[in-house]
This record gives sequence, structure tokens and C-alpha cells, in this order.
Amino acid sequence: MEHSAHIALADHIRARRIKKQDFARLVGVRSEQLSRWLAGNVKPERSARILISIVTDGAVKPEDW
Repeated sequence: MEHSAHIALADHIRARRIKKQDFARLVGVRSEQLSRWLAGNVKPERSARILISIVTDGAVKPEDW
């Protein structure tokens, strides 16, 4: 499932109409870093993956990356 975590995250953000900059703030990164994750270019560090899981209510789990 590694290849689709970034897509699931993008879908989650889009479906909830969250601004990317607001989501980035929730997980403690700059919006540029979030964009890299969403493009699938960079895998978030473990601590960020855990926060993503919490913020998305488990829709995107740390092990999905």
C-alpha cells in the first residue's frame, strides 16, 4: 500500500475541504513539505506519519507509507 498513502492523504484533505496550509500546520510542517508528501516524492518521517494518522482519524495509517 506504500504507493497509495499519498493519494489517500490527498483525497482526505480534498474531501474535507481542508486548506493544505492548515493541514500542514496541524502536523507541524510547512506547506511545501506537505506538497512533497502529496506528490509522493518524499515519505514523511515516522513522527509525522503518526500525526497524520491521528489528524485523519486513522484514514491514513503510519504503516501505509
